[in-house]
Amino acid sequence: MAGETYGIALVPSTRQAMEGEALAKAAGLAVRIIPTPGKLDASCGFSLRYELADEAALTALLDEKGLAWAALYHACRRGLRVTYTKCKEG
Repeated sequence: MAGETYGIALVPSTRQAMEGEALAKAAGLAVRIIPTPGKLDASCGFSLRYELADEAALTALLDEKGLAWAALYHACRRGLRVTYTKCKEG
């Protein structure tokens, strides 16, 4: 059974999560704010969920606009189980 995969960008503040979501949506990226999953380091309690295909565009946009991100994770959901793999540190 194939699972659903997506990315999670941890950000240091709620303000940066909100600004990052707005900038990404304006750029046509499928990004939304989510509560940071409990298994991950919760810097501010909110993270950005994104499509894996948009990862390079999202990080480039955040870097260009001076919005910090702490880490990127790839998530895979299979049924009720979700696994997280850390792939980059900001």
